[in-house]
Amino acid sequence: MIGAVAAMICVNVEADAAVRLGGREFPTNAIASTTQDEAAFNRQWAERVFGDAPEPFSFTYGGRPSSALVQTWKRELREERANATTLLRTLILTDPETGLEVRAVASIYTDLPGVDWTLYFTNKGTNETPVLEQVKAVDVMVAPATNTAAVLHRLRGSMCGADDWQPFDVPLAPGTKNEFGAVNGRSSADSPFFNLDWGSGGVITAVGWSGQWRGVVEGNNDGSLRIQAGMQNLHVRLRPGETIRSPRIMQLYWLGGDQFHAHNLFRQVMLRHIVPRIDGKPVTPPIAHLSTSFYELNGSTETNVLSHLEAIKGLGFEIFWLDAYWTRDGFPAGMGHYGFPIQRAEPPDRFPHGLKPIGDAVRQAGMGFLMWFEPERVHPGTALAKEHPEWVISPSKDGGGLFNLGMPEAREYMTRYLKAVIQEYGLACLRIDYNLDPLTAWDFLNRQAPDRVGIAEIRYVEGLYRMWDDLLGAYPHLFIDNCASGGRRIDLETCSRSIPLWRSDNTCDMLDLRSETIGQAAIKNQLMSAGLNRYVPFSTVGQMGATPYLFRSGFNAGIAFAEDCRPSDYPRDLLKQAITEGKRLRKYYFGNFYPLSDVTLNPKDWCVMQYHRPAEADGMVVAFRRHQSPYGSFVCALQEVDPAADYEVTLYRSYKPSAAIRMKGAQLRSLKVEIDEAPGSQVIEYKIQID
Repeated sequence: MIGAVAAMICVNVEADAAVRLGGREFPTNAIASTTQDEAAFNRQWAERVFGDAPEPFSFTYGGRPSSALVQTWKRELREERANATTLLRTLILTDPETGLEVRAVASIYTDLPGVDWTLYFTNKGTNETPVLEQVKAVDVMVAPATNTAAVLHRLRGSMCGADDWQPFDVPLAPGTKNEFGAVNGRSSADSPFFNLDWGSGGVITAVGWSGQWRGVVEGNNDGSLRIQAGMQNLHVRLRPGETIRSPRIMQLYWLGGDQFHAHNLFRQVMLRHIVPRIDGKPVTPPIAHLSTSFYELNGSTETNVLSHLEAIKGLGFEIFWLDAYWTRDGFPAGMGHYGFPIQRAEPPDRFPHGLKPIGDAVRQAGMGFLMWFEPERVHPGTALAKEHPEWVISPSKDGGGLFNLGMPEAREYMTRYLKAVIQEYGLACLRIDYNLDPLTAWDFLNRQAPDRVGIAEIRYVEGLYRMWDDLLGAYPHLFIDNCASGGRRIDLETCSRSIPLWRSDNTCDMLDLRSETIGQAAIKNQLMSAGLNRYVPFSTVGQMGATPYLFRSGFNAGIAFAEDCRPSDYPRDLLKQAITEGKRLRKYYFGNFYPLSDVTLNPKDWCVMQYHRPAEADGMVVAFRRHQSPYGSFVCALQEVDPAADYEVTLYRSYKPSAAIRMKGAQLRSLKVEIDEAPGSQVIEYKIQID
């Protein structure tokens, strides 16, 4: 049954075989048939906690914990159907003394497990409120009745390390806790996606806050488990009429003992309910060419950019990528020239006809045009630093710093500029980068108003989301690439508006163009896909090399391909085959994902991943034998394969298939993959046969 203590929710697991909730038993030993049960579990949980049970969040108000306050506050409940698969439930708590209103807006998914909510605090009184602080947007207690030790499945975030997005486990013995969160305002320096597993079930939590958040998962001495997450720095008196919001939270409670069942449920929630869509379909990573990014850099000119475009014609690329180096004064000195007329950011010596002819040429070649911008960074001495110093948070007082999206007039100016360049250059993708630590700027403002700590950060983050929403609303066929010194701003909120085409800056060591570093980038790419794909369905980062081993390492439904294709002896036919294969395999990345090997950086290991589409009963295995591996084979433990069924299986040692063979599911489930060369790779496609 559901129990409650103060502002925390206790989900009691009665036995390893079942979870009881509201008098209903949910079996955990038949996962293939429990998705609807799990959706019902999550729905009933949400209806209680966003109803008459203690809330799944907490805060401190006037020095007192919310658990000691809200029982006497006015409570309202509203529910409406947002769409065919989502209920919108709003819980409103109002303090009759001060007029503080706490509004929790929850989206409850009915087709899949998952509950998604955000808190809003509004001062509806006539005076400043008492201090509001310690807002935990999620604060829940789980009480599993099991002897199994709890484990917290986490990912490393993106700190430009070789191990960016590597999965790791944290045992949660009684009396221990694990703390993590944003670093210097970078929301995914620690991953904001994590999975608490108590053996017979668990809960995935995702945080959406592109600022300074903090989380803690604690194993209590009584065997219960507590999850908390919220803004780290908040100490504020709200003015009359003022509203602030919390981080966005999504939780997915799952049944049984298989963490990958949970991860795949979460992937499906992301695909159906969270990720951005164009014409009703999820945005997927394109097959993109990075043109001058690893070559001419700040020496990029109209001539050499167009030479890259000419070299890749006919190969099958979908996007042509123009990165940071197109701006007047180059990167990073040119950050801050954005404005009107838009041509003022263009270097007339290097692009004498502006950037529009580049976009025109890209579209004539049958590709979409991607351009890089960094609207939130202002370099000292640039146009914005001189014209609008009031829009720049400059702790150094040199005119440079953080362009303040928390100021409506500044945000509106930058939005107008970005709309203008999208239109003028004909962009298919707006690449947004973010190469500074915003916490310094927010702390600078916090120190000026001790009872307004957190307001600058909240308004900034709200402004960022508003700007992106306005751009996507104006250009519904545009997609946004989320980059922040690599993957340092990948969270639930940014994932709802963008996809990360550059999930780490660590593969930038390819700049020296040596074959060994290209091979190291391949291993890093394998690791990042095997880690981040558990939560974020689509992401890429730079990769060079047209060989099957290298290209497949970088391909993850799309690829950010960084190799110069202009040399006369470049293997164009091989790259064309690679791109053709990628387009054929893309469909599998929408399915369930299983890492079949340990996820390591060890060059002696194999990396093997499976993607399976349950509805179609087909899938693929992608296997990599790394360059120092002494092992010529790997025995896979394939998932979701019917042992009694027949399957057609096709091996791709190169980009050309071997003859298809028929195989029993029992044999396929223990498939032995053999790769003769190191490094080497193999793709195995399989599909069920219905006679």
